[in-house]
Amino acid sequence: MTEGDVAPIIEDANYLNLAASCAPDDPWDQSTWGAWTTRLKEATGRKGRALFHPLRLALTGQEAGPELAVLLPLIGRAKAMARLSAPSA
Repeated sequence: MTEGDVAPIIEDANYLNLAASCAPDDPWDQSTWGAWTTRLKEATGRKGRALFHPLRLALTGQEAGPELAVLLPLIGRAKAMARLSAPSA
């Protein structure tokens, strides 16, 4: 893996497919995370860790880290969608 690459961790592929379909359009900014998770919460009824954790693992490959509201604009929509649809390990 080259510097800066992320190895997505796919915990729940069906949920991540739904998450991708609920993702806001560009441009992504610090309000994107809140809008996106609100859509997902309404679509799935998930909340808390069940809502956020699979997304964090897929988007960052990490259990914890900086706020995703800050990271999403840096990751960008195209990379985020690719990470959400990565094959399961």
